[in-house]
Amino acid sequence: MEKHPALQLPPPQDEAEAEIWRDEEFNNALVYGGEVGAIEPITCLDALLFAEQNARMAQLEHPTEFLASVLVRESGGTTEVTVIFGAGMELFPPMSVYGAEIVERYVAEGWRYRYFLHNHTIQADGSLGVPVPSTSDVRFARSLATNRGLERIRVTNGFFTFDAPARELEMMRGR
Repeated sequence: MEKHPALQLPPPQDEAEAEIWRDEEFNNALVYGGEVGAIEPITCLDALLFAEQNARMAQLEHPTEFLASVLVRESGGTTEVTVIFGAGMELFPPMSVYGAEIVERYVAEGWRYRYFLHNHTIQADGSLGVPVPSTSDVRFARSLATNRGLERIRVTNGFFTFDAPARELEMMRGR
């Protein structure tokens, strides 16, 4: 498996779309160049969450994205972990399934919003997904960091996972 799969972009339909694709390429270059975050082999929890999505929808036949929020609470020497998993049946699930209101409730109860995990499974040409936040992912994560205390962002393709502190997203372009 390739740790840094090439980003496959369609030909732009107009100048506005060309600018979006330039921003996506810029972000990929930052990550692949080691300037933002790191890409490492997938962790056990992330693999479990990816496998859950694959069990729902076979990712090679019907790629779909999910977002899992991982929250932690430490008390008396123990650490509790809660995962809020959101996904739909379409490639890009609606924000209504992300569980933002549930995350907000946990944060209000003193839980830390440790990270959110998002997936990029395969690209339109069938090649392995890019484990780099898209410009939309960057915008969303910045909002979560500001409004809910998100600490880290993770993006996986099922084999490798990008991980970075939310503060490093300031170097990336969002839309």
